[in-house]
Amino acid sequence: MPHIIVEYSSNLEDCLAIDQLLRSIHQAALTHPTIPLAGLRTRAERRENYLIADGNSRHIFIAILVRLNADRGDGPMIEVRDLVTDACRGVLSDLETEIPIALSVEVQGIDSKLRINENGVRSYMEKL
Repeated sequence: MPHIIVEYSSNLEDCLAIDQLLRSIHQAALTHPTIPLAGLRTRAERRENYLIADGNSRHIFIAILVRLNADRGDGPMIEVRDLVTDACRGVLSDLETEIPIALSVEVQGIDSKLRINENGVRSYMEKL
């Protein structure tokens, strides 16, 4: 049940196709052996109203939250964090030389005792 939520300032769309960023992050996460394809969900949340630092409208922010089952332990969670960060930096590398970008990546553990996880996608994919 990995979830990757990419929150971003709307002005990022002036410089970059958001689907390109999402695909890159999604694919990078899938390279980790603990990330199941059928369980991975990657999505974006565009923010219209925001202030960054001094309020300069050129500033861009991207805040990535990765939520994973905490049973993996810290090591794999840090590895996934680094994979997602590297993928994001790869997509942003040309922009960062021209535009100030604030990037943050955080991994949060999901306590399996405190969630319900029903996934029909897994069953569907097993039939393929």
